[in-house]
Amino acid sequence: MKKILIVEDEKETAYFLKDRLEKNEFKVGIALDGVSALKGIKEFEPDIIILDIVLPQLDGLEVLKWVRQNKPKISVIVTTIKKDLEDFKKGYSLEADYYITKPYSLEEVLKGVNIMVSLKEE
Repeated sequence: MKKILIVEDEKETAYFLKDRLEKNEFKVGIALDGVSALKGIKEFEPDIIILDIVLPQLDGLEVLKWVRQNKPKISVIVTTIKKDLEDFKKGYSLEADYYITKPYSLEEVLKGVNIMVSLKEE
């Protein structure tokens, strides 16, 4: 069973995604800020992270940078309300695997997750 860590400061969104992903046979953890995300990555050891960029304490780009330096095999799906081209460039320069802008649908998230799962299986 693949493990997904949702890093999202909006509790309702995080728990909605958790519920839906668990129904799709994933084991899911939640972190509500960047510092908790680092702890969750170390303890939960996810295969995939759904990572919001705008987070309290430590932003998502810093979390992504840490993941790429310390846990490069984890797939990272970046989510953000920011839609500026520079924001996309920054996320991809830090090697995000997939990018979703908010507001997003559950289908968009599942599509990204399924792409990450299928890439790992190749």
